[in-house]
Amino acid sequence: MRRKVSKKDTILKLLARPKGASIAQLEQATKWQAHSLRAALTALRKEGHHVERSRDDSTTRYRLVRQRAAA
Repeated sequence: MRRKVSKKDTILKLLARPKGASIAQLEQATKWQAHSLRAALTALRKEGHHVERSRDDSTTRYRLVRQRAAA
């Protein structure tokens, strides 16, 4: 029996792509509204994930950034 993929796993997978994901792409993948996705991104940050936000043209994109190990 296959395990169902969680929405959190789906979001993390999309954010891990080199260009990350836009809110529209996250909405399409999760079927969540934009405000719910922004709350999920905040929760990921509180869990310790480094979520970077960038803007190109009129689209805001989010992606996971690997943190460097402390020296």
